Amino acid sequence: MTGTVVLITDFGLEDAYAAELRAAVWAAAPAVRCVDGTHLIRAGAVLSGAYACERLARAFGGGTALCAVIDPGVGSPRPLVGVECDGVLAVAPDTGILSYLWLDARRRRAVRLEVPGSASATFHGRDVLAPVAAALASGEDLARCGETLEAPRILPELVPKRDGATLRSVMVSVDHFGNCVTGIRTGDVAATIAEVRWPGGGTRRTVRTYSEIDSGLAVLWNSAGHLELAARGTSAARIAGVDVGAPVEVVLE
Repeated sequence: MTGTVVLITDFGLEDAYAAELRAAVWAAAPAVRCVDGTHLIRAGAVLSGAYACERLARAFGGGTALCAVIDPGVGSPRPLVGVECDGVLAVAPDTGILSYLWLDARRRRAVRLEVPGSASATFHGRDVLAPVAAALASGEDLARCGETLEAPRILPELVPKRDGATLRSVMVSVDHFGNCVTGIRTGDVAATIAEVRWPGGGTRRTVRTYSEIDSGLAVLWNSAGHLELAARGTSAARIAGVDVGAPVEVVLE
């Protein structure tokens, strides 16, 4: 069986790291397809990585192996993990980057991956994660890749907190256009949104499409089912003065 490995990193495009990751996949399994999901996650931005994993797992579906390498603790005792969530496989440092995959899955299992002594202390993505992802995409069973783990790390800030009519979350990603993606998802909201607030601002405008925003800021449900703060033709993040990790409150009617 030949499958697909999807790479998700904060490596950028200026250095050789992303290409080295692809080379490691192909060295382990030359017939595997290797897709660049994104290499432009902000350095160390695990929240944004979790959101990218959620989107790409949904886009590519079962049998795909995600190789997510956002690893500010590389070389530390933090573990490396592999998971299978409703047929989607993924390997990553255990930073919480697989939170959405795990939380949303009905069928799931996890293993802790071993780091061989030959692996570079500063590039586990190339020397451990990419070869395992290639093996999984080639049909290797997850159970053969490591010791059973109860669950990967889950980032608590990705689970909205309810206080009466208020939902509290954070901005999990700011995209290329400056749209601010919150951790609030369609399944979290069972009433009309009255107001969305963030430090220093807020809006009562809810729209269906970007074209409905004539000026200023509004919120809408994006194509991944997340509530998003948006502007038309300009950066909502710049106008609102918020970034990844900023708190957000949604007040329901």
